[in-house]
Amino acid sequence: MERVPVDENAAARQRLIAIIEDLGDEGLDRPVGDGWTVATVLAQLAFWDRWAQTLVHRWRSGQLPPPTVPEWYDDAINQTLLPTWQALGGGEAARLVLAATEDADLEIRRAETPVVAAILAAGQANLLHRHVPRNAALDRIERA
Repeated sequence: MERVPVDENAAARQRLIAIIEDLGDEGLDRPVGDGWTVATVLAQLAFWDRWAQTLVHRWRSGQLPPPTVPEWYDDAINQTLLPTWQALGGGEAARLVLAATEDADLEIRRAETPVVAAILAAGQANLLHRHVPRNAALDRIERA
């Protein structure tokens, strides 16, 4: 069975912390393109880490999520929440993402082997591999 990427998730969280510290308050409002700022990227990342945390918790509690969703589902959520994320201040977005990444990583570390196996068998590895979207978001921020 595939292992849970605890170290990779932690490394991405540490990278996130370092980038937020380097940017400072002014840098959080920096545009990254298409109406997005660093703060909106962080708010989006906070949402999806909370989503992963919630779903892993539900798996651990025996409440399995729906087996499939349409391909457009994640994009529809992002489009729906973008105005809310844009309304957040940079400091609040940073606070939210730091708390969400820490809480998601904790929930993932708590996942028992049978739960991890079930998540992977369901094709939901993205719930455990939080380092992938974190690093993608941080790459986007660094390019800006």
